[in-house]
Amino acid sequence: MMRVAVCDDQPEILQEMQELLLKEEDIRKVDIYSDIEIFFCMVNEEKEYDVVFMDIDWKAEKNGIDFARQLYQSCPYTKLVYITSYTLEYVEDIFLGQSNLSGFLTKPVRIEQLKKIFDKIRREAQEDGGKLLIKRQGGMLVIPFSEIRYLENRLHKTYIYTMRQECQCGENMETLKQQLDQRFLNCHKSYIVNMDCIYEFRRSEILLAAENGTIEKKHIPVSKSRLGAAKEAWLDHVTKKL
Repeated sequence: MMRVAVCDDQPEILQEMQELLLKEEDIRKVDIYSDIEIFFCMVNEEKEYDVVFMDIDWKAEKNGIDFARQLYQSCPYTKLVYITSYTLEYVEDIFLGQSNLSGFLTKPVRIEQLKKIFDKIRREAQEDGGKLLIKRQGGMLVIPFSEIRYLENRLHKTYIYTMRQECQCGENMETLKQQLDQRFLNCHKSYIVNMDCIYEFRRSEILLAAENGTIEKKHIPVSKSRLGAAKEAWLDHVTKKL
């Protein structure tokens, strides 16, 4: 079930969007915000959303594209959908701006538009195949499994390396491991690797494919005691994907 927020400074648009969104079966709750500062206060206090609908044209110094960049800094995996009456005016900023953009709606919003957006978001969610929830100071971070490359336990802290960034959290790796699915390989006491990212399995280490398909220079060690089981798990994983 998805948690959704709508941010717009027009009360009638908020009401209309809330009514339309609640017709979707897999939406649990729709929070509406006419005050963008209150929205960010809620996000900073661990209010977590799967999708945020953001109006572009605000009666403020900043516009919705600026707010989307701000949202991306704290919640990079929250899906963003712009709402606008001025598509062409903002088109360059929309596609060059830093955000996890899933689409945009033009006002007045039609139910057919909304259904197409959610069909796209659902397809993206299926491709992600699950999410890792991480508690961090000042909020909660939600990372799709497909974005995670590997986890590392270092100096009593856990680091999650994704396609976009490096995240640090206070939870131990064993606790996070309970959330992960079968694509993740615990090849060493200090490392868990996403097997979808493995480029080559060597005698005592793993090489990861970088985002552009090249080999990442950093290697991931494999414990001797786990070597046999790790290779078997990886071969089984690769075979199933063929």
